[in-house]
This record gives sequence, C-alpha cells and structure tokens, in this order.
Amino acid sequence: MNGGDDITAAQLRRARELLGWSEDDLALRANVDAQGIRAFEAGRYPPAPEQRAAIRGAVVAAGIELTDGAYPDARLRPDGAPDRGIHPSELTTENDR
Repeated sequence: MNGGDDITAAQLRRARELLGWSEDDLALRANVDAQGIRAFEAGRYPPAPEQRAAIRGAVVAAGIELTDGAYPDARLRPDGAPDRGIHPSELTTENDR
C-alpha cells in the first residue's frame, strides 16, 4: 500500500460509502476542497500529504478502519458504531465541542 498514515482513492470511496457521506460531507469534516476529493477518487491527482492526512483522520475518527495488504480496503471498526460527530451545518454554540 502507500504507508500506514495514508489512504488510497479506493479506500476513500469505500469509507465514504460505509459512512453514507458525499464528497461534500467529507470535505466539510476534513476541511479540504470537495473538488480535490473528487479528483483524487477519479484518479486525476492525489491531494497534498497534509490534505490526505486530514481526509484519513476524518474517516478514521468516524469509525473507519483502513486495512493494508494485497488489497487495501476500508471497513467499519469492529468496536461499535462510528462516532460521526456533528455535521458542521448542525453546529450551535451549545453543541460545539
């Protein structure tokens, strides 16, 4: 694969599918550009390392486990339901953590 601190386009697509997130949802949660996510998933170009780290961090925080090996994949962590956090559009002064 591409290292334990990275994510492939296929893993990202699978992670978003498992979480029910659109590219725009992920972009908000990772604080990256949605067009960059679309381009990465389409194989046009990878985001910068800092952006990939933010993307990876967002899906891992939401309960995704990225697998390594001959066929890297993504799956929900076996330790229970993912912590999906609060969508940015639903943040208020009361629930902003």
